[in-house]
Amino acid sequence: MEQPTTAPNVPLKNRSLAALLALTWPGLGHVYQGRTAKGALYFLCIFGLYTVGFALGEGANVYWTWVNPLRNPEHFRLYYLGQFWVGLPAWPALIQATLIQQGFQPLFNGFMAAPMLDLAMDNGVREVMQDVVRRVFSLHQKYGGLKEIGDIYTTIAGLLNILAIYDAFEGPAVHQESTSASEVPSTPGGESS
Repeated sequence: MEQPTTAPNVPLKNRSLAALLALTWPGLGHVYQGRTAKGALYFLCIFGLYTVGFALGEGANVYWTWVNPLRNPEHFRLYYLGQFWVGLPAWPALIQATLIQQGFQPLFNGFMAAPMLDLAMDNGVREVMQDVVRRVFSLHQKYGGLKEIGDIYTTIAGLLNILAIYDAFEGPAVHQESTSASEVPSTPGGESS
């Protein structure tokens, strides 16, 4: 005989909204659902890991480029496919890449802009981008492999947030224990207890 599974009573509210909030900021979807401790834990772990990685690269290791990976694999930013999922802390890179692609000057002296130059760039854009390239090159000389470790930390933080987004949407995992009649020990008279 199957016994009903007891699921924890967690009000998930609007699950899609919770997932969207978790995508926007690590842990925010869980806070919306009233799962404050879990939200705080996700925030500390995911955002903390992202911040450490970001600091190791002095903010120059999170950026995006609008290039075709098949035509220009050298400038395709694979790390950003993971970093994107951290949410708002990583999304300025998308804005900077879009501005540069459209021929506009990047904001904040190229903060979170891709370190690449293009002959087709406007002179004003080129000046800012030359500073970005110089800054990233000096980071490699200054920190060596630490910048790459920062790339990995920020990417892992984004991938961990995918799990948090799923948890906000689906709710806590339930350990399903089903007991069938064959597993229940029977008494000598043939009746199960």
